[in-house]
Amino acid sequence: MTRMQPGAGAVYHVPVMVQEVLQWLLTAEVGIYVDGTLGGGGHTAALLERLAPSAQVIGIDADPEALEYCRQRFAQEIAQGRLRLVQGNFRKVCVLLADVVGKVQGFLLDLGVSWHQLDTPARGFTFRARAPLDMRFDPRAPRSAEALLAAASEEELASLLRRYGEEPRAGAIARRIVQRRRIAPLRTTADLRAVVEEVVPPPHRRKALARVFQALRIAVNDELAALQEALQCAPQLLCAGGRLVVISYHSLEDRIVKQYLRSTSALPVPVFRILTPKPVRPTPQEVAANPRARSARLRAAERLATPSPPAS
Repeated sequence: MTRMQPGAGAVYHVPVMVQEVLQWLLTAEVGIYVDGTLGGGGHTAALLERLAPSAQVIGIDADPEALEYCRQRFAQEIAQGRLRLVQGNFRKVCVLLADVVGKVQGFLLDLGVSWHQLDTPARGFTFRARAPLDMRFDPRAPRSAEALLAAASEEELASLLRRYGEEPRAGAIARRIVQRRRIAPLRTTADLRAVVEEVVPPPHRRKALARVFQALRIAVNDELAALQEALQCAPQLLCAGGRLVVISYHSLEDRIVKQYLRSTSALPVPVFRILTPKPVRPTPQEVAANPRARSARLRAAERLATPSPPAS
């Protein structure tokens, strides 16, 4: 495992829309707040700073590197009992946090990939460096991007590139992947990049590579299904008046969140009250300072005092 000392070297991750998260998530300075996507702990740090000493933040992450980093960064808060770290996928939040179900004041999900994951070539998330085709958030997960590319049919590859990457040349890229792996397996990010560049004309290559790598990452980590499971669990996790805040970075994620909140707020006995009819976007100043924030969309809702629906 690559370890990064807090405060040394490159920044692990710059959290997005911190003030907006605090504005929409916090309802009281006490209680339990869950950061379901801990990463480098940026949002968690902001929560700990604003909350009373008696409050508790629970940070969840599937990535052991993120947890190790935060164990060092927040050693004092962990020792004080103000912060609890849990390894696991947020899709299982109600299982991971069975002891606090129904007691949580705020549940935050900041979706996507962290700076550290993108900027660590060995993780295989980026096409900008040669590395193994891994892309797993949790290295214990059984299937890497290399395994997916080796096993999926041409039809399956084309489908996932269309669905998760919205790639217009999905069929041609899938066909070339299958042709290429008959000669030799695709083992590195450079192998996959070469395949894409054989199909896509130069002016469109950069965007196509971004879409292809995004699609594979989403498929490897089953990200959309994980988001749906976490949303289904949110009503059970939150107490009445508790807040759900989700930051998404592409239309596939945002559509799932929007549709879920609309459906649960329109039930005969509503579960959520939507607080953000339109997604909240980062300020121009934040985008100028952190261009990676430009696609962020924040949606928030409040848990109503109704019986929890059964988990789907």
